[in-house]
Amino acid sequence: MADNAFAGLAPLTPLLDKCVHCGFCLPACPSYLLTGKETDSPRGRIYAMRAGVDARLDMTPTVVSHFDTCLGCMACETACPSGVKYGPLIEETRVAVESHHERPAGERWFRRLLFSTLPYPGRLRWLALPLLVLGPLKHSAMIRNLMPARL
Repeated sequence: MADNAFAGLAPLTPLLDKCVHCGFCLPACPSYLLTGKETDSPRGRIYAMRAGVDARLDMTPTVVSHFDTCLGCMACETACPSGVKYGPLIEETRVAVESHHERPAGERWFRRLLFSTLPYPGRLRWLALPLLVLGPLKHSAMIRNLMPARL
C-alpha cells in the first residue's frame, strides 16, 4: 500500500492496542445503532485505524465514509471496560482524513457551509429566517422538489 495517510496515528498505537474488541461500545454508539454495520462502530473504526497504521488499508472514500459517520459523542468511552480513549483516536483520524482525502466539490461546499454556520448562533438565526416563510409550505410537493435532498 503506497498510502501513508495513517502515519499520524502511529504515536497513538498504545491507545489502539487497549481495545480488546469486546463489543461493549456497540450499544452505546448511535451510528452503529442506526446503520447496524460493524465498520460504523467504534471497534470497527479502531480496527480500520490499526490496519491503516500497519499499512494494510488506504484512505479510500469508503474508509472515509466510516469515519465520517462518527458523531464524536464519546458515548463509547464510558461504555468501554478497557478504558479506551476514543477521543484522541478519532480526532487524529479526522486530521488524517482532511489532509489526505480529496472530497468532491459539492461535499466540500456543503461542509464549508455547515462549519461556517453551525458554531455561530447569529448566522444560524439568519439562515433560519426563510424557514418562517417556508415552514407552512413544507408539505408542498413543489417546495420539496426545489430543496436539495441533502437538506
